[in-house]
Amino acid sequence: MATPIPMSTLKSGAKIPCVGLGTWEAPKGEVGNGIKSAIEAGYRHFDLAAVYGNEKECGEAFAEIFKSGIVKREDLWITSKLWNSEHRPERVLAACQKTLADLQLTYLDLYLIHWPVAHVPKDEPEQTDSRGFTKIDHVPIAATWAAMEELVAKGLVKHIGVSNFTVALLNDLLNSCKIQPEVNQIEMHPYNQQWDLVEYCQRQGIHCTAYSPLVRVGTVHGLPVNVMTDPVIGKIAEKHKKTPAQIAIRWQFQRMPNISVIPKSTKKERVIENFNVFDFALDDEDLKEIRALDRGFRVCQPIDFFGLPVFA
Repeated sequence: MATPIPMSTLKSGAKIPCVGLGTWEAPKGEVGNGIKSAIEAGYRHFDLAAVYGNEKECGEAFAEIFKSGIVKREDLWITSKLWNSEHRPERVLAACQKTLADLQLTYLDLYLIHWPVAHVPKDEPEQTDSRGFTKIDHVPIAATWAAMEELVAKGLVKHIGVSNFTVALLNDLLNSCKIQPEVNQIEMHPYNQQWDLVEYCQRQGIHCTAYSPLVRVGTVHGLPVNVMTDPVIGKIAEKHKKTPAQIAIRWQFQRMPNISVIPKSTKKERVIENFNVFDFALDDEDLKEIRALDRGFRVCQPIDFFGLPVFA
């Protein structure tokens, strides 16, 4: 019998599972089986994006799962994201429809603006600037958001939100929107805890979803970043007879209410491991020790791939 999943409640009253499966950098040829393994393990929350390049395979997996009767469409929470090149209001509908077609779905539970950065569309003649970065398209976020609101009116998406938005960007959007963003998906892990941003979101009724919760193994930006070998995380894992990954995942939705977390793996044993985090609880001392690990390390540095200091 599948493990019951704790739920968070969005401002609208909708329920989102606290633990989901991420698909960023999930390889083609593996991501579909990862989704199937996740369903079998009890996952009901799946995080996707057009730019990941694997939505067609995800869609094939969902279609097979629904046909088998293991779960119904309404049993799942499926998120996807609008890519930077589709921010012009007249392009938003087509981008969403392409994602729905690839996923073989009639609606999304949640659709996010992936980054607060608009790029010149891919069919424009000049793609890159003098530095080699994709050219910026000067599209106001409010204009893109209005087109996102239209997707809700058309019934193509149930909820809309953002990803990688700062307090200043959220505050600006809240002053112009008709439908408030319900989710802000942000990089969060023990080395980048983002307390001020999360607390602001919670005051505004915006749910936070943590991506890259386990941090990439290896060295990032010349600094050692590895939750799996951190001695503090390791000590807490040994104390609870859990793995470091399970400690990092459990910490996310226990440290504050209304946080969800989307660890990524396509390996069946890891998918199962990452979900088995509901049969224990971190104590106050554990939470205090993990909080002390915050160093402001980021895996995703948009200055490196967009040429823009989004988080400056």
